[in-house]
Amino acid sequence: MSGTKLDRRFPLTLKIFAATALVVAVVLGGTLALVSAQATRSADAALQQRLENTSAVTGRFIDDENLELAAGARAATQNPNFLALYGKGGSSVLDLANTFKVILGADYVIITDNQAVLRARTDDIASAGYPYSPPMVMQALQGRQGAGYLVKGDSGLFLAVATPLKDLASGVVDAAVVATHQVTDSLAAAVKRASGSEVVFYVLDTLDKPVVVASTVRRTPELQQVVAASLADQGRAGAGRAEATMGSEHLVGLTRPLQNQGSGHAIGGYLALRSRDQELAALRGTQRTIVLAGLIGLALALAGSWIVSRLIGRPVRALVGVARRVAEGDYEAKVEVESRDEVGELAAAFRHMVEELKAKQELVAAMSRSAGEATQPIYTPGGGVATPAVARQLERDGGMLQAGTTFAGRYEIKGVLGMGGMGVVYRAWDAELGELVAIKTLRMDAAQSEPAALDRFKQEIRLARKITHRNVVRTHDLGEVDGLYFITMEFVEGQSLKHLIQSRGSLPVNVALTVGKQLCRALEVAHEQGVIHRDIKPQNLIVEPSGTLKVMDFGIARLAKRTEGMTQAGMAVGTPEYMAPEQLLGSDVDFRADLYATGAVLFESVTGRTPFVADSPITLVAKQLEEAPPSPRSLNADVPEPLARLILKALSKDPAERPQSAALLFEELDAIVV
Repeated sequence: MSGTKLDRRFPLTLKIFAATALVVAVVLGGTLALVSAQATRSADAALQQRLENTSAVTGRFIDDENLELAAGARAATQNPNFLALYGKGGSSVLDLANTFKVILGADYVIITDNQAVLRARTDDIASAGYPYSPPMVMQALQGRQGAGYLVKGDSGLFLAVATPLKDLASGVVDAAVVATHQVTDSLAAAVKRASGSEVVFYVLDTLDKPVVVASTVRRTPELQQVVAASLADQGRAGAGRAEATMGSEHLVGLTRPLQNQGSGHAIGGYLALRSRDQELAALRGTQRTIVLAGLIGLALALAGSWIVSRLIGRPVRALVGVARRVAEGDYEAKVEVESRDEVGELAAAFRHMVEELKAKQELVAAMSRSAGEATQPIYTPGGGVATPAVARQLERDGGMLQAGTTFAGRYEIKGVLGMGGMGVVYRAWDAELGELVAIKTLRMDAAQSEPAALDRFKQEIRLARKITHRNVVRTHDLGEVDGLYFITMEFVEGQSLKHLIQSRGSLPVNVALTVGKQLCRALEVAHEQGVIHRDIKPQNLIVEPSGTLKVMDFGIARLAKRTEGMTQAGMAVGTPEYMAPEQLLGSDVDFRADLYATGAVLFESVTGRTPFVADSPITLVAKQLEEAPPSPRSLNADVPEPLARLILKALSKDPAERPQSAALLFEELDAIVV
C-alpha cells in the first residue's frame, strides 16, 4: 500500500516534469556560472593589463619630463657667461640659480661646488654651506648628467636633473646644477587622459608610511588605505596590487616604486587605479541577458516538459490499467495506445504479450477439457494410444520394469509414460534428488539388431545436455545397469500435444500459433548447438498445465554434420507422417527437416489430422514424396490465409523453399494476426 501511495504522490508525469525542470535549471545555471566565471576572468585579465599599461604610461611621462628638463639644463650650463657668473661667487651664485630657475621653468634650483657643498638653493637661501651629495649630484660632479627624485618635507615629490657646470675648454667641472619639477595633480591628470586610469603619486615619510602628493582621485583616508595596501603587497619586483572599496566603487590598484639610482630604498611611488565595477559593466549586461534568456528558456522547457510528461503519462496509465485487468484474468482488455515512439513500442510489446497469455490460457483451457485422467497416455511403438488393458500387457511383456520396483539402486518406478521403437520411458522417484524424474531405457533387442543404436543413445545425452531452454525437457544423467542403458530426464507434468489433439480435435488458431512459436524457440536453441531433432511430432511435445510447451526425446538426434559410423547409409529414422522427403529417402538432412516436421505439427494442430493420410506405410510415403499437401483452409475455414501459406511453405518438398531457420519461421508466425 505504501508503494501505491508513493506512486500517487509522485506520479510519472510529475517525475518527468521535475526531472526536466531540474536538468534545465542545472544546465542554465551551470552555463550562466561558467560564462560568468569565464567573463570575470577575462575582465580581471583585461583590468590587470590596463593597470600595467597605466604604469608604463606613467613611467613614460616621467621620462619625458626628465628628458625635457635635462635638455634645457644641458643647453643652459654650456653658456660661458653663466660659468663666469659662478666664478664671481657671493650673491652672484644665487642670482645664477634664479636665472636657471627662470630659463628651465624649474620649481627650484640647487647649485653645489665641486666638493658637493651647497652654494645656493632658490627655495632655501639659508642652506648654503651645508654638504649636499645625493647620487645624481655626485654623478654630475664626475662630468655626467644624472637624474633622480627629491622629496621636500612630507608633501612634495620632485623630478630632478643634476647637470655638470664645467669649463668648456678644459672640461674641468666647477659645480653641479640641480633643476627640479614638482609632481602635481596636472601630471596625474595627463596620465589619466592618456591611459584612462586614475593615478596617485605618493612619498614615504620617515616611518615609511605613504603620503599622497598628487592624485586624480579625491584625497581621503580610504585612498591612503588603498595605497598602504598596495605597498604591503609589493614583491621582489616592486609591483604591488590592492583592492578596496571607495564609496560605492570597487577599485583595483597596481603600484610601482620610485627610487634613486644606487639607493636600495624607495622614496615614494605611483599607483594606477581602475574601477572593477566599470570593467565588469559589460559583463553585468551580458549576465542579465543570459539570465533573462535562461528564465524564458526555463519557462518554455517547463511548459514543454509538462506537455511531454502528459503525453507520456497518459498512455502509461492506460497500460497500467490493462495490466491490472490482465492480472485479474481479463485477457480481453484492449491496449489502445498508438504512437511511433518507445511508448508505442512498449504498447505493441504489451499487446503482443497479452495475446500470448490469452493463447496460453486457451491452451490450458483446452487441456482441462481433454478426455482422460492421466497426465499423459502411454503410446505404443506404432504411435497410437494404448488402452489400459494394452498398457498393462505392455508392462508385463518384453522384460519391462514393474511399478514399485527400485531401479539402479535409487529410482522407484511409478509407471510407464510411453514407448518408442528403441525404448521405454518410465516415471520414477529419484531417492537422491528427492523428486520425480523420467527414465528412458534402451531396448536390448534394438541394441542387438542395430549396432549403431547404442552409440546413438550415448550421443543423445551428450547432445541433449548442450541444450538448456524453458521449452526443452532438461536431461540429467546417463547410466547403465546390467547392460541396460538409460538416461534420466526432467519429469514434465502435463499432456502431450498428440493426446490433446486426439481428445478435442483441431485446436484454436491462436493456440496453434503459440504451440508453433514455442516449438520454434526450442528448435532455434538446438540448431544453434548443431543439433537436429529428426523426430519432431506431437507425441514428443508436452504441454505443461501452465501452457508451456516442452520438446522431449532427442533420442535420435545427432550433430548436423554426419558422424562417421553413427548412421548407416539409406537408414530413415523418425516417424513417417512428420518426416521430410529427404529424410524418408535416407539422404543427408539438415535443420530444415525439423522445420518440415514443424509444418506437419502445425497442420495437424489446426486440422486435427496429419498432412497425408493413407491405408499403408508404403502409400503414405508415396504421397509424401509425390503429392502436394492440401491447404489447411480446405479442412478448417477458420485458418487465416497467411498461416495456411506458411504451413504449406514449411511442408515444401524442396528444402530451399522452406523457411531457412527456426528463427525466421518464428518471426513469420509472430507476424500473423488472428
